[in-house]
Amino acid sequence: MDIRSFDLNLLRTLDALLTEQNVTLAAARLNLSQPAVSAALGRLRSALDDRLLVRRGNGLVLTPRAEELRPEISRILNSIHETLGTPERFDPGRDERRFRIAASDHASLIVLRPLICHLQSQGAGALIEIFPLDERVEERLASGVIDMAVGEAWWLRMTEHRRPLYRETYVGLARADHPGLSPEPTLEEYVAQDHALVSYRGRVPGVVDQALAQLGLQRKVVLTLPHFLLAPLLVAETDMVVTIASRLADFFAGKQTMRLFKPPLALPTSTVALGWHARTHDDPACAWMRHQIVGLFEDDRS
Repeated sequence: MDIRSFDLNLLRTLDALLTEQNVTLAAARLNLSQPAVSAALGRLRSALDDRLLVRRGNGLVLTPRAEELRPEISRILNSIHETLGTPERFDPGRDERRFRIAASDHASLIVLRPLICHLQSQGAGALIEIFPLDERVEERLASGVIDMAVGEAWWLRMTEHRRPLYRETYVGLARADHPGLSPEPTLEEYVAQDHALVSYRGRVPGVVDQALAQLGLQRKVVLTLPHFLLAPLLVAETDMVVTIASRLADFFAGKQTMRLFKPPLALPTSTVALGWHARTHDDPACAWMRHQIVGLFEDDRS
């Protein structure tokens, strides 16, 4: 038999006939008419070059070839059902699933740190791998290198699916006894300081530089660095100031001898989001993990 010409739709009919050994019962099982099943039996006999069912007395019995086929056909159909059927429900308390999440250092601290604490407190069996967030995020999501990504919405602008988590404002951060800043720094004082700039791509204008340019002003950036987490530590030990996301600044201000101040100019807000690809959109485990992440910031969106 040439399998390329065999109608695989006949497998269900063959399984019913070999199991019931009766055309009428097989038709009822398949919800088909008896003539339709009889016609399918004829096609099966021709394709397999075997009568499959032969009459004995008032009933039908299987030929030796049919006896050989019966367990194998059942196994094939069960395998197809398991492969294509509805996936099992993900059980976070029982199933150990590895989740690969790309995140900026900012998002790792503000989003993934509480997420991991939450999962540990719930006894979830999830295994977390954190990857750096870079400009190839969409490619890495599509190829399966990562399952989801967390970071500023701008970095996730090309992802197929995005969910905002929270909005972020900017604040200034300086050491508590900074000699050049008054309790409420003026724009003149602010511009006169040495500034650190967090930029993943090196020395490029940031949101502060763009806002100052509209006022015809320019600050002095003496340090650029690709990571948010190092900037507050340097600020605590120098006279530099840095303007960063408020949640990040709040975290460090509570642990170091630093103070926060409102920047003396209007700055835009930013959105931190969760992004993922269509390939994992319907995966029960990934859907569960996305729900855990989004749930951490439910109050921020209300």
